[in-house]
Amino acid sequence: MVASEFPRRLYTKGFEPAPDKSIGYYADDYRLVSALKDLRVTIGVFLKFYDLDFGWASRLVHHILTFQIVCKLRYEIWSLIGTTPVRFSLHEFEEITGLNCGYVDDLALTDLALVDDMRAFWELMGVDAESGPSTTKIIEACSNCSSWSRDDRLRLGYLGIYAGFIVATRPDSSTNVNHARLVMDLEGFKEFPWGRIAFQHLIKSVKEKDLSKNIHIEGFVQALQVWVYYALPDFAAEFGEPLPNVFWVHTSSRQKTKRGAFPSDESSRKRPCTASVSAASFVGDEGAGVVATMKGHFDQCFKSFSTKMLNGLGSCEKQIKRLTEKVESVERAVEELTTGSAKHTEEEVKDNVEPTQQQGTGSKKHEGTCDVDFDAVALAKNAKAREAAQIVAQTTSARHRQLAAIQKSPFLGNSTANAIIPSSASHSGRVRGYDPFDQTGVKAKHITLMNFIKSNPHSSIEWYYIFRTPTKWLADTHMEAYINLLRLRLSKHPECFVSDRICFLNSMFATVWRRDYKDFKNSEPNAHGSGKLLPPGAYSYYTGELPIYCQPKKTWAYDVDYLYFMLHIREDHWVVIWVSFVSRHITIWDSHARTKYAYDEQIAEAVEPLAVMIPYLLQTCAPDDDKWKFPYTPFTHSRVPGTEIPQNIQSGDCGVYCLKYIECHALDLPFPPELCDKNIRKIREKMAAELFDETGCRGHDKLDATGLDVYDRKA
Repeated sequence: MVASEFPRRLYTKGFEPAPDKSIGYYADDYRLVSALKDLRVTIGVFLKFYDLDFGWASRLVHHILTFQIVCKLRYEIWSLIGTTPVRFSLHEFEEITGLNCGYVDDLALTDLALVDDMRAFWELMGVDAESGPSTTKIIEACSNCSSWSRDDRLRLGYLGIYAGFIVATRPDSSTNVNHARLVMDLEGFKEFPWGRIAFQHLIKSVKEKDLSKNIHIEGFVQALQVWVYYALPDFAAEFGEPLPNVFWVHTSSRQKTKRGAFPSDESSRKRPCTASVSAASFVGDEGAGVVATMKGHFDQCFKSFSTKMLNGLGSCEKQIKRLTEKVESVERAVEELTTGSAKHTEEEVKDNVEPTQQQGTGSKKHEGTCDVDFDAVALAKNAKAREAAQIVAQTTSARHRQLAAIQKSPFLGNSTANAIIPSSASHSGRVRGYDPFDQTGVKAKHITLMNFIKSNPHSSIEWYYIFRTPTKWLADTHMEAYINLLRLRLSKHPECFVSDRICFLNSMFATVWRRDYKDFKNSEPNAHGSGKLLPPGAYSYYTGELPIYCQPKKTWAYDVDYLYFMLHIREDHWVVIWVSFVSRHITIWDSHARTKYAYDEQIAEAVEPLAVMIPYLLQTCAPDDDKWKFPYTPFTHSRVPGTEIPQNIQSGDCGVYCLKYIECHALDLPFPPELCDKNIRKIREKMAAELFDETGCRGHDKLDATGLDVYDRKA
């Protein structure tokens, strides 16, 4: 197979803008934070970053931005990390911040008219009624609002969040008046997708900037730096325990204070403008150690990184020169090894690496550094910095998310906020639609179902008897019927689910793909690696033409990020498959994971056809310009431990557990303790009653087996 080619780089490799310029920002104005605290306004994720002294690593962000590749999409950034492209888009922004990024038809709010109450409130703030208030005006109003009504003070606080964190422009610049006017409707303001507004301001600001100059970025820039840490998971893991910035920062009172933060070359104090700090600002050998360790780690993970990465670091220049020479020798040795040369063995490469490591660890012997014990500095880590590190460098996650659809390392989603303003909404800002275990109204629906069964005993009584009775194993028709119900609910009320970019597939999908995997492996590809025989209906699934019932009509990886379906293993056991196109990972939920009813080897064998053929389908069907986004590399997979999800102790209810796993996760709900064997009869009866009530399922309905040809000719 021929490897996909990437679009050209935004900057020619080796001639990227040098990281000797500062990237400042306007978010986290400490004056505004103090004013909002005085108003007792909860500001969620923004205050979280501020309280944790989240350090701004300007040069690290600068490096990643200089590795951009040309992207025609207006609201996406792609950077090439080694040979792996990573994406920053609305989806990554939503995962990182937890802000509401839902879709609305009129995001600009062009129809908001100026009314008397609005005019009076603008006069109260001392702002022209035809313009939005600036951060400076809001801070001034906060000091004079003690006599205002509670609602007006709340409006002022919300405007502070909007001006100082969401759009985060210059403190004296007016904000968008239409968005600001929405504050007159407090409930409407809370439910508005401000995450989408924040993302637009941030990415527009980033794309407009010239990285060869000192710049200031508007918007919530902290999300951009968190993305950088997620793009470099190995680096984030290495520096997850934050190293103190051992340089002195002059405060306004001219007193010298020490602060712990992430390994950063800039001050972590939140100010409207951020100045660059070179390595010469470090005191002692600790600074050189941080630089050497970071450089060594980068070279180890990404040998193709520019050797100019740390140019201009003052007193560390000689040390970096020596490191660069050693790294180049390693790269030459690796290149010769890959071309079949026998001149360099692995032992010789190791010999080249060891002096490099010794050079880095022995940096205090070189000129321009001080004799300071690095280990002693490491012990000085404080608890607050450690908590901040966990926000951006978390290395484990239940969902194994990833930054981009083509990134190899998992994106470990870790939201630090529930919403822009705490409410009854879920962490993604969406209102939860219903409780899948609520028994309200179930009795009446169950009576209706029983009346139907009595009048149609031959066609329905056995099917619904199995569905309603504990320990009775659910067949494909039962599983498909309830999945159809979930697909119907998603089509009618997408706002109730975690996202509208999800898709529920029938059990037939996995069954057919496992059956035809052998034919796929035995078929010969063409010169470009495509052309292998995919299972029947593959292209129809890809475009959303299948399943037939409530057709999704959405294209995988473009309109759909996640798939849910069931997998039948060992001839008598159901497990759930959750496929993430974002992280290129497959998660398995197994109600018998604790007892290992299915061994890990059996799970791996059952999942392999999906892990191999799904990325192959994405690459085959993608337009030529996008094929580089979808490599043939198989998806990874993992089974969630039985200690983390409800387990089925008695045999026969695995199908019910699977359907409830899917429903809860798709609704953005945790798996509740109500999902247990003790309640299984009530759960089954509720599922059966709602199934008949909403879909009119009569039982023994035919399976959706559309398009079962020999192989998929469309793909």
